[in-house]
Amino acid sequence: MAAALTRHERRAAPRSTAPGFGVVGVAVIRPGLTVAVVTISPRGALVESVSPIRPGVRTELTLDAADGRRWPVGVEVLRCWVAALDPVRYHAAMRFDWPIAAG
Repeated sequence: MAAALTRHERRAAPRSTAPGFGVVGVAVIRPGLTVAVVTISPRGALVESVSPIRPGVRTELTLDAADGRRWPVGVEVLRCWVAALDPVRYHAAMRFDWPIAAG
């Protein structure tokens, strides 16, 4: 009998859309790259960019809350891949330095 294949769930927390998490759908990565927030959780985010973001980089992602508050969060870029070709778009998975609360 063949063993059942199981897929390891690597997500540390459930993901949400930016509005569902209480943030606007646009953020900025230091030193000034604007990205779209695809999904977000208390522990990390998936963002879309027009430029690749190198895995292993530690940087800062500035999020804007729906109520106008702005806060920077330290992040580590875990993965980056081409998400679309025409026009070229990249997705990057980022892990926050500390868990954040929904806005």
